[in-house]
Amino acid sequence: MKTRSFLPLLLLLVLLSATTAAAQGRKAAIPFTYLPDNNEDQYNQSITSKTLPLGADGFVILSRNKPGEYAIERYNAALKKAWSTAIPLAAEETLEAFTRNEEAALVVTHRHDEKGNQVLYAHRVNLQNGQKDKPVLLLEAPADIRKAGVALSPDGTKLLAYRFHVGGSQVVQGISGSLYDGKLQKLKDTKYNLSDLRGIVSAEVIVNDAGDQFISLISENMERLTVRQYTLKSPEAKGMSVLVGGMFDGKKVYIMDSKYALQPNGNLYGVVLTADEKTGDYYSLKAVKFDFENEDMVFAEEFRFTPEYLASVNKLDKSGAKASRLEDIYLTDLILTPEEKLIVLAEKKYMEGGENSPYYAKEMHLFAYDQFMGTAWSSVLMKSQKAPADEAFTGISYRYHLSGNTLNLLTLEELDGKHDLYLRRIDTNTGKAEAPKAAGLNVADDKDISYVKDFTAWLTDRDLVTVVRPSKKANSLQLRRLQIK
Repeated sequence: MKTRSFLPLLLLLVLLSATTAAAQGRKAAIPFTYLPDNNEDQYNQSITSKTLPLGADGFVILSRNKPGEYAIERYNAALKKAWSTAIPLAAEETLEAFTRNEEAALVVTHRHDEKGNQVLYAHRVNLQNGQKDKPVLLLEAPADIRKAGVALSPDGTKLLAYRFHVGGSQVVQGISGSLYDGKLQKLKDTKYNLSDLRGIVSAEVIVNDAGDQFISLISENMERLTVRQYTLKSPEAKGMSVLVGGMFDGKKVYIMDSKYALQPNGNLYGVVLTADEKTGDYYSLKAVKFDFENEDMVFAEEFRFTPEYLASVNKLDKSGAKASRLEDIYLTDLILTPEEKLIVLAEKKYMEGGENSPYYAKEMHLFAYDQFMGTAWSSVLMKSQKAPADEAFTGISYRYHLSGNTLNLLTLEELDGKHDLYLRRIDTNTGKAEAPKAAGLNVADDKDISYVKDFTAWLTDRDLVTVVRPSKKANSLQLRRLQIK
C-alpha cells in the first residue's frame, strides 16, 4: 500500500520547532520509574489503563514506585509533574480499579482484614492539589466466596462495590452491594436476586453514568445469555434473555468467551464466541444489542468460523507453519463509531506452555456491524509479538483509539528488522487498514523492560503519551509525549 510520506508517522513534540521548544522550556521525554507488581494477574489484569487523560491539559498516572506503595501523579501536557500522592498498600493488598471524574482520581483496593474477611477500600485524591482523603470502606464480604468486585461508570461519578451470594460449588444465586457517587457518598444499597436462573457460571456488573446497573449472566450449561437492568428510579428489574448455545446443525454448542460494553448511545452490547462441545473447535461469533429504553433485543447475523475462514487466515500468515484450527482467540474490545457501527476486536494470545514460558499476542480478528446490526465487514490483521514470562502482556497486545471513523492501533513489534512502536490505521467504514508505520523510536530489544503498554493513552486525537525505552538511551524507561502526523 502506498504511504504518504517516508518520515515516521509519530514525531517527538520536543523536536516540533526550536521556537516551540524554547517557549515551553521543557522536554518531551523524562525519566520514569516503574516497578512491576508481582501480585498482579498479568493475564487478566484488573487495571489495564494506568494513564487517564485530562483532556489536552495533561493526565494522571497510577504507578508503583516502590514495594508496598503506589502513587497517583499529575502531569501537564509538557510532562511537568504537578504533584504526587502515595497510596500505601498492606501486605497482599491488590489494586482493583482506577478512574477519575472532574474533581478527583479514585483507586479501589482489595485485601483481607484481621478477621479474614474480604474488604474493598476506595482512595480519593483531589485532582487540583493532590490532597488525599481518608480511605473509605466500601464493602465487607466473607473470604470463602467468590472475590468481591467493583464497577465504575465511564465518567467516574458512580462506583458500585458488590459481593456474590453463592450456593454449592460456588454457583451464583444473587449479588448485593452498595452504590456510591464520585465523592464516595453512598447513594443506596443494592440487591439482585438471581435464584430463578439455573447454573450461573459467569456474572459481570456494569454501571452507567446515571447509576443504572446492568448484570450480564451466562447460565444453563454455558448456553444462555441474560442481561438485567436495575435503575435508581425503580426497584423493578428489566430483563432480556437469549439462548445462544444448544444444538445447531447436529452439534452441541456452548459459550466459550463473552464481552459486554455500554456504549455512548445508552445501549449495552454483548458478544460471544461459541465452540463445538465435542471438538472444542470455534463455531461462531454472535452479537446482540440490548436496547432497554425500547425493551428490545437486536440480533446480528451469526458469523460462522468455517474452513474457508481458517484458510483465509493462513493465507495471510507468512510466518511459516499453518494453523490446523482456530485457537487461543479471545474477545478484547467492543467499539461504537459515530455512525453507531459496532466494531468487535478479538486477538490470538497465549502462553507457550510450562512454567516461565514466553507469552504471545498474534493476529487480530475484526468484525463490524452497522447500526441495525447487519454485517458490514470482517478482516484479519497479522502481527507477531512475544514477551518473557515475567512481563506477560504488559508490553505486547495493543492499544486503540477511535478518531472519527479511523481506528488507530498501536503495537510494539519487530518489522523488517526494526523493533519499534507501530501504528495501524483502519477505516471503520470499509475495514481497510493502512500499512503499519514506525514511530522512529528504535525501542530497545533486550532482556529488560522496554515498553509498558498500560501507560499508553491518547490526550487528543493527535497527541499521546507512553512509557518506552529507546535503544539510544537504554539505561532507563522514559515517559514520552508523541504526536501523530
